[in-house]
Amino acid sequence: MLQITKKPIGMGKERMCFVHPEDPRLAIKIAREEVSQQSQREIKFYRKLEKRGGVHDRHIPGFHGLCETNRGVGIVVDLIRNYDGEIARPLNWYLAQGYPIEEFEPSLEELKQSFLQNLIIFNHDMTIGNLLVQKLSATKVRIVAIDGLGDVVAIDWLDNFSFLVRRKIERRWQRFMERLYLSREVRQQREAAEQE
Repeated sequence: MLQITKKPIGMGKERMCFVHPEDPRLAIKIAREEVSQQSQREIKFYRKLEKRGGVHDRHIPGFHGLCETNRGVGIVVDLIRNYDGEIARPLNWYLAQGYPIEEFEPSLEELKQSFLQNLIIFNHDMTIGNLLVQKLSATKVRIVAIDGLGDVVAIDWLDNFSFLVRRKIERRWQRFMERLYLSREVRQQREAAEQE
């Protein structure tokens, strides 16, 4: 059993995320309560990907199975780090620091194309806090979706048809982008620009 003794590096409504105590290249997601729908959905999502032969795309973390910890069962995934070894920060952090959303539009489009190409369904509650900006070099970034993956529908047999999956991804992406441009961080940027 792995002993988690350090503070979490991230915390959501349902889960906490820790650096793996034995491998700094990995992260462990652990439910805050006994049962986490988010964790169950994510495990189902990764199992589906495994059946399809996995996804070899760096826009989502690699999945390394489950582990027992002193805090409960954890999901082991790649820990997204920048080229300098620092843990990547979420998109909303950069927007709150004043980085204009337009800087990230090409990377967001690249993420969308990855989802479409690999038939990666994300759920309705994916937020900008679920997207990490990974610095690949001093000038190049990639956006990695670390949460909000998988579908929330009870009947998912329609997901066996790739053209229907792509239509679903397109619809959800459009709604996600609308929420992004209405987010507090982007609104504050626009208001500050108007006052200059």
